[in-house]
Amino acid sequence: MKMDDNGGGGAPGTVLKGSQRAEAARDFEAPGVGQRLWLKMESLVNMLTTAAFNPFYYLGAICVFFLWIILVSGIYLFLFYSITAKGAYLSIQSLTVNQWYLGGVMRSLHRYASDGLVLFMALHALRCYMLDRYKHWRWLAWVSGIVIAWVVLIGGIFGYWMVWDEKARLVATLSAHLLENVPIFGLPLSLNFARLANLTDQLFYIILFIHFSTIFFLFIAILVHIVRITKAVIHPPKALAWALVVMLLALSILKPAISGSSAELKLLAETVPFDWFYMFIFPLLKYMNAHQVWAFIVALTLMIALVPWMTRSTRRPPVEITLSNCTGCELCMEDCPYQAIQMRKRTDGMPYPVEAVISPKRCASCAVCVGSCDYKALNLPDITEEGVKASVRRHIRELNEAAAAGPKVIVFACAKGAWLDEKGDGRIPGMESSRAVNLPCIGMLQPSMLSIPFEKSAGIDGVFVASCKQGDCHYRMGEEWFMGRLHGHRPPVVRKSIDRARLKVAHLSSVEKKEFIEELTAFGASLRERRER
Repeated sequence: MKMDDNGGGGAPGTVLKGSQRAEAARDFEAPGVGQRLWLKMESLVNMLTTAAFNPFYYLGAICVFFLWIILVSGIYLFLFYSITAKGAYLSIQSLTVNQWYLGGVMRSLHRYASDGLVLFMALHALRCYMLDRYKHWRWLAWVSGIVIAWVVLIGGIFGYWMVWDEKARLVATLSAHLLENVPIFGLPLSLNFARLANLTDQLFYIILFIHFSTIFFLFIAILVHIVRITKAVIHPPKALAWALVVMLLALSILKPAISGSSAELKLLAETVPFDWFYMFIFPLLKYMNAHQVWAFIVALTLMIALVPWMTRSTRRPPVEITLSNCTGCELCMEDCPYQAIQMRKRTDGMPYPVEAVISPKRCASCAVCVGSCDYKALNLPDITEEGVKASVRRHIRELNEAAAAGPKVIVFACAKGAWLDEKGDGRIPGMESSRAVNLPCIGMLQPSMLSIPFEKSAGIDGVFVASCKQGDCHYRMGEEWFMGRLHGHRPPVVRKSIDRARLKVAHLSSVEKKEFIEELTAFGASLRERRER
């Protein structure tokens, strides 16, 4: 984007160094082709579900929800499971056939929730990649997510063993063939499935232990996954959760999970159904030997894990604190989406018990904390609170000097939302009576910034806030915190004296530019009607 008259890459009135200008401009870039296509797809889903219940906004939470279904149904299945070579198949078969109304449903729920977990994990990872939500401060979540994926796959593979039908035998034989090529193992593990005498009850105890222990490791990995996230969303909305339960129940009743024929070690199976959700690695053994498959798995895992660094761009400078203005109110710490702000004992002798301290490596440079600070203690180096206010006043002055015919509107726009001020002059083509101020995140919109256009001397008819989609803030919480301040239940609150009829908030993604113009036009029309009364 072009620099403004004062040399700033973001808000006018801020003087930046050359490197800071480049970093500020980079955060204000338009989305790429892949990102636009993904967002358009989500917009279509929004038309069916509304943003509040769009499953793509809750992919991680849905994965956790499936885990709870897997855990509960798994515990029920375990109560009837026989941990013996002879009884494993018969106990599952009895549960499926003789207790089809509950045990059979529980088994199907266990199976389909497991498949759904793999599917939604893949969608979650793909969405994070497509929307550029895996770099810098998010690297730990990305890497731990890969660990979670492998733990899920290992647990699912050993879960197949427990059924001990022909599919289980195939999975056991192929996975044992892979494992025996790891140097830590001695005798070939696949020999356990070559002769009936080798198939002992002890083996099934080991299989059960591995399958159940994956749940323990999963919850540890999930804790690491969300450790740097404030108020992580781990539960989907109730309506969406119930919809998923109904869908799984319907699938379980209409197409129940059943066992194949019992695993017979003396016979060769003619046909075995294949499950691509958990068995996608095994077809590689047809084209590679076991050592090559392991090399491929390790190389692929490392390559995916290194993605945050392979495509890493220069990040914006972190938030800076003016300690003399900090009152230790802790609002910034509460609002920071990534736990980048902590409180410590006062070090400067000011009459407050604690002070804020910034962790630069965790800081997303979203400026949400700037919006939560009422004392001018926090600022981005390249987009300061005073710079934003100066920009607003400059736009007000321009609109008044131009004497535009239509209602005069100041627009506060999220840089990740529908409107991007690529020229840096605040002008919106075809909307001469409007001027826009781009913010890194709408969560930066401090109530004192919002109140400027409402001053009697300003002569502005209305304020239009272009936020990102509800529940899909690029920085996680910005839109939610702003709406909380606007409605008066999250400090610092927007003054009640501000005329809400002159204020419009639109929740739009970066591919909804047409909708942005339509909403702004409709808002201008409502202001004109109000003025003519």
